[in-house]
Amino acid sequence: MSREKTGMELQDLIRRIRFGHSNNQIHRETGTHRTVIRKLRCLAKTKGWLFLDTPLPAEKEIYGAYHTPDTKVHSHPLEVFRDEFKRYVEKEYTYVVMHELIKDRYDCSESTVRRFVQKQVEEKIPRAIVIRERELSVMEVDFGHLGIVYDIIEKRNRVAYVFSGRLRYSAKAYRAVVFDQKQETFWECHINAFGHFGGVPERVVPDNLKAAVVKASFIDPEVNRGYRELAVHYGFLIDPCRPYHPEHKGGVEGDIKYIKRNFWSLLQERQRQKGREVPVAQECAAALRVWEQETADVRIIKGVGTSPLELFAHETAYLKPLPQERYDTPMWKKCKVNPASRINFNRSTYTVPERFIGKEVMIAANRHKIRVFYDHELITEHDRSKKPNQDIKKQDHLSQRALAYMDRTRATLMIKANAVGLHAGKVVDILLGDPAVSKDSSAWGIVSLAKKYGNTRVEAACRRALLYDAPRYNAVKRILTQNLDLQEEKDPVDSHGQRIFTFARVSGYFNI
Repeated sequence: MSREKTGMELQDLIRRIRFGHSNNQIHRETGTHRTVIRKLRCLAKTKGWLFLDTPLPAEKEIYGAYHTPDTKVHSHPLEVFRDEFKRYVEKEYTYVVMHELIKDRYDCSESTVRRFVQKQVEEKIPRAIVIRERELSVMEVDFGHLGIVYDIIEKRNRVAYVFSGRLRYSAKAYRAVVFDQKQETFWECHINAFGHFGGVPERVVPDNLKAAVVKASFIDPEVNRGYRELAVHYGFLIDPCRPYHPEHKGGVEGDIKYIKRNFWSLLQERQRQKGREVPVAQECAAALRVWEQETADVRIIKGVGTSPLELFAHETAYLKPLPQERYDTPMWKKCKVNPASRINFNRSTYTVPERFIGKEVMIAANRHKIRVFYDHELITEHDRSKKPNQDIKKQDHLSQRALAYMDRTRATLMIKANAVGLHAGKVVDILLGDPAVSKDSSAWGIVSLAKKYGNTRVEAACRRALLYDAPRYNAVKRILTQNLDLQEEKDPVDSHGQRIFTFARVSGYFNI
């Protein structure tokens, strides 16, 4: 607490105010709190001490006036509007409206009004509270930060959190040490909590974390889609607490504090006795179960006189029975369909119908299936990939062009070439057999000539190309364009019966 100012110090402050020094300047030079300076400035203005042509008042006069309880000195310029602000608060006006009502009489910002009302008016108005009855079959859920633990499995330090699902009536709770607050973890903890209680409560009160509530609202909160499916499967109602009102789930908030102050503190000390500054994560879970059985469940609740275990025995009858099948927790994710008519999820790709290219779809994936929705309609589903970097596809999702491209294999090429004819197949086989250069494109080119010239002409052209030892694409095409395949074929021999080879000299060429 700061020391009380003497009369001499107060007189020096008034002298500085008379010289026109600002509150910030006086604060920097003297270290005096701005509240004291403001109060003294108002007092000096009221008493008429700020005129330079009048002598400074005596120290005793200043000290007495400053510390007189009955002196109506306002330490804040908005103090004169205190009664009005009190009435505005009772009528639940917003700070914007309060600022509008007084800005013509005092020029200040809306944030100045907000701070003054919050600190000087609202805190001094006594507010009545309602003690809520202990409701049956209501579970409050929340995460809390514990600290650093050592994970034996991953052999590294990790941040640990605690999940608490606490029944409002009996204070019986399911608690678990986890390493994240992801939606899958959040939902899995719910499922384990229901199994721990042996039933499902009618209502669950979560905080406004993204795993539960997509958009927080006082009137119409938007609940996470996967969380809604979980609620439908188990038959409970989601009742999110209002934004910025954690007291609406004060039971689980208190349970998180109870875990930190009681269990966590005790665990840390016991681990230090073993020579471990960082507790072992796997030992935390086991120690938490023991602490619940020996301490948390058997403690006597203040104001009730019984333990959570005894109250839970009564509350069990009000829980809904568990469904026959355990919920397979899905993970929901928005994704855009790429030009290859695929979506990427968990390092694998899955096809969707080609008409959805460029569209944003919603993915729901559990351990076995992946479902794809567009505009709330299921458009396809796949078996989930067993390992990363897999391409999971359905043939009916792909266009004819894509299917044709995927079908461009050597085996398919030989089938198509043999379908044109025996000689066409032989030409293609020769091209594919080149040991040094890939001639797949040339082979596909020969097969594609059948679309323009027909199988019969291409087959005849390939026969002629083989006859002249020219099994090449350009040779076959030249035969077709020059209509050589339509001419009468003669054996390529001269008058002496010598076989004519490509680029060979005619008979008698060297006799000249």
